[in-house]
Amino acid sequence: MKSIASRRPRGLRAHDDGNASMGAVGMVFVVAVLLCTIAAGARIAVAKAQARTAADMSALAAADAYWNEEAADPCGIGSAVARNNAGAVESCEVIDMDVAMEVSAATGVPFVERVSARARAGPRRCDEVDATRGASQP
Repeated sequence: MKSIASRRPRGLRAHDDGNASMGAVGMVFVVAVLLCTIAAGARIAVAKAQARTAADMSALAAADAYWNEEAADPCGIGSAVARNNAGAVESCEVIDMDVAMEVSAATGVPFVERVSARARAGPRRCDEVDATRGASQP
């Protein structure tokens, strides 16, 4: 009499040994790639918010320094504020009465090493202020 262990399946099931293991390895790989993609996207979004915050803060600081004449170089003040907010100034220019800054931040993600944001700050013109008040206010 033959033992149960010596019986080999015949037909379609004869070549199925180890098939479930390969399927499990494939599923683990797909899940790992998906999780890495989600983590990279989240890190890029955080870096973009960080660059936007650094650009806003540095533009406001540079405009304040420009208008209060506290410093001869408002872009230097803006650059210092950007560095303190984990950003790097890409460009800074004084346009009429405004200061425009472009700041970048590192992502730590391959293929998308840096993201950047722009901000512009300065006083509003009097005609713009009057237009926003409406007719009911003096």
